[in-house]
Amino acid sequence: MDISVILGIVISFGSILLGYTIEKGTISSLILLSPILIVFGGTAGATILSYNLPDLIASFKAVVGTFSNKSAGNPTEVITKITGMADTCRQGGILKLQELINDPDLDKDEYTVLKEGMVLALDMKNADEIQEALESNLSTFNAKKQIEASVWVSAAGYSPTMGVIGTVMGLVQVLSHMTDAEQLVASIGVAFIATLYGVVFANLIYMPFANRLKNTLKRQMIIRQMMVEGICMIARGEASRSIENKLSAFYQVFPKGDKLYKEGIQK
Repeated sequence: MDISVILGIVISFGSILLGYTIEKGTISSLILLSPILIVFGGTAGATILSYNLPDLIASFKAVVGTFSNKSAGNPTEVITKITGMADTCRQGGILKLQELINDPDLDKDEYTVLKEGMVLALDMKNADEIQEALESNLSTFNAKKQIEASVWVSAAGYSPTMGVIGTVMGLVQVLSHMTDAEQLVASIGVAFIATLYGVVFANLIYMPFANRLKNTLKRQMIIRQMMVEGICMIARGEASRSIENKLSAFYQVFPKGDKLYKEGIQK
């Protein structure tokens, strides 16, 4: 699991709660059922209304997937696989891809682009035709993932609004019971808890989740672009060393990328 997920949640919520307790606040006063129902229920309902169920399920699965360090893909594995294909094709011709197309790894979702490119190469399409066909695959993949990220962006937008609604509802209740001044002050404090929930969860949960999906998508797109470039270079008959050298440039957007990039071009 990506340790940044745990660190981010602990540091953000921990800092807020610690600061609150330093000012003599009590944690129990922040836990109220009615604001929870209004803010979380309202946010969930508005988000569900905005998207269809498959998109919501896919978005939730996608954000859970980002908790793993492997969610963006493995560029080293991709380069190794492509250069291996290049060596095979240089020795036996492009039709040798037929022997490699049944590789179980190619059945994984992240290798769909590469497998499709191999099929096109076996159909004797040239590099330009292969690239044009695969670019449409990248566009649809990007659109799908953008929708998944937008689910959390929408939730981040609805949450503060639901908090304000909860606060207004609380103040209406307060103003209808103004006989006890002490109780009035306490009730006003309770009313603003809804706004607190809405703002905190929008900025510490929903929007960070959306950003995780967007950043993961950028690297997933790079991985797929590597596959497109790789299969096109194979179709042009380029040597595996040349292919590895060119694909190593893509390392730079991944963790420890500069080091891997230098190693890739110096082999």
